[in-house]
Amino acid sequence: MVVIFSAIGILLWIAVLFAAMVLCGIIWTGCKLILWAMDLKPLPAGPGARPKALARPAVGSGRSVQRAPFPPVVARIQDRPRAQAQPESGIWPKWSPSHRLYKARELSLWQEQFDALDSRG
Repeated sequence: MVVIFSAIGILLWIAVLFAAMVLCGIIWTGCKLILWAMDLKPLPAGPGARPKALARPAVGSGRSVQRAPFPPVVARIQDRPRAQAQPESGIWPKWSPSHRLYKARELSLWQEQFDALDSRG
């Protein structure tokens, strides 16, 4: 008997939550429609009509905003000679000599630890 009342209570709770979700969805949709309706612009009178603000020419010939200054010209530096250039590879920064040395040291450290563990058994 208790199980039946518990099941009914859970189903009622799910129904209340579903109703609240539907109500919130309706309110949200209504608010979006109202905001969309408030943002509408009046339609032009005819197929080729333009708004009056765009049809009139601007008064005055001068610009109200000054142009930004041109950026300074920067001298280009020369490329490094071919002897100093990095290797032709898409991943050359990762595989530099210092990185290879670091990896070799790390590998030797791991090998020493593995050998020490292996020698215990």
